[in-house]
Amino acid sequence: MRDLRDQAEALRRAAAALEPGPDERRRLATAVVEHAEGFLEALETGPAYWTPDDGAAMRGLDLGPEGRSIDELLALVTTEVERQGVNPAHPRDFGWVPGGGLFASALGDYLAAVSNTFAGYSPACPGAARTEHRMVRWIADLVGYPESAGGVLTSGGSVAILTAILAARDARGVASAEIPALVVYATEELHYAAAKALHIVGLREASWRTVPVDARRRMVPDELQRLVVEDRRKGLTPWLVLSTAGTVNSGAIDPLEAIGVIARAEGLWHHVDAAYGGFYMLVEAFRPRFRGIEQSDSVVLDPHKSLFVPYGAGAVVVRDAAHLDALRFRAPYLVESETADPSPSEQSIELTKHFRGLRMLFPLFLHGTAPFAAALEEKVVLTRYLHERIDALDGFETGPPPELSTMCFRRRPSGSSEEEADRATLDLQDAIHADGHVFVTGSWLNDHFWLRPCVEVFRTHATHIDALIDTLERLTGASG
Repeated sequence: MRDLRDQAEALRRAAAALEPGPDERRRLATAVVEHAEGFLEALETGPAYWTPDDGAAMRGLDLGPEGRSIDELLALVTTEVERQGVNPAHPRDFGWVPGGGLFASALGDYLAAVSNTFAGYSPACPGAARTEHRMVRWIADLVGYPESAGGVLTSGGSVAILTAILAARDARGVASAEIPALVVYATEELHYAAAKALHIVGLREASWRTVPVDARRRMVPDELQRLVVEDRRKGLTPWLVLSTAGTVNSGAIDPLEAIGVIARAEGLWHHVDAAYGGFYMLVEAFRPRFRGIEQSDSVVLDPHKSLFVPYGAGAVVVRDAAHLDALRFRAPYLVESETADPSPSEQSIELTKHFRGLRMLFPLFLHGTAPFAAALEEKVVLTRYLHERIDALDGFETGPPPELSTMCFRRRPSGSSEEEADRATLDLQDAIHADGHVFVTGSWLNDHFWLRPCVEVFRTHATHIDALIDTLERLTGASG
């Protein structure tokens, strides 16, 4: 027995580096904080996009038995992570749907990681579970759901919509033999994560109807009604309508109230993808645009988009939490206490859930909701300003007036054909990326290529919009 204790002691000493003392912890933490401060202070002067190299240094990184210094590690992070591709914290990042990553959220993540608290099983870490429940309830209140609502925080919109579709499937009691008769309705503007989720849950054989959109890329309710009636005549089973509150391509908000009326009359589950647009409901003046969302059956919002928290934070809320019983499983080694708060794992595909609640709680508690509402309203105003500035440029064409913080434009030199405009816009995107001062991404709309800047980083202000205009003028020679 003594030999075993001696052996354990020798191994403890060999592993001692994993348990640094207080002085070493402070030294390491200070180095990381100073590095982070340097990163943040360089945002204004540094590029928004670094052309990536071939990645050989990271792929060939040696991870041997001996450790190396924190300085060497941070230098590696600088060259092989921070200076490769887009800088998602940058105020001149207009690509996809950015958010910026709040500093307060990073502090919350630090505490979540240091404490190693997990939010999946309430009897183990009730504080983490309660925090998640509180964040979900706050979102449910924002949407306008009743007390019966429930949900979970997820890694993002993809897992969130997967959870919602599982709830919709079991609420309908879908049997395998019924799947080919089921019909799903959505527009071509819907995020592809929905189609992936249907595939994952075994509903690939369900029929998919693409509902036409209007000139502003919003679902046309009359067309939805027409398709539902036609499908019933064919003996099919209309089941699910997927609307969007803030499309990726243009920020359009579907007419949720009218869609909801049809869904209730026809017995459809109405899911709203508000991953991008949902938190704009914090702006009181914008709430009427979302009228009807409170009558939906489920909704997805991504805090890592328009709540600006770091990537890896989504949320799904279901109007009737009982429908999430589709994810409730039991195990002999996980005994739920009758007095404990419900475990988020019982409404989630995850058991070991990251403590995501702190990355939301920290900024909401420290700052309150008012600065978020102001920042979101500013982003919409800036997007209108950007739309006006580009509309005044020679040789450019703009899409519909922005509804949220995304707008579309393309290069359209005088006399150019549609195909020539596509090529010119693709070339402009390449030139923007090679230049790196700003970052913008594009998309195909109606078979033509458009650039679609999204003004979503909380650090983005009017000077950064001017920088985007200056870049367009510099790269194309246009004036306005």
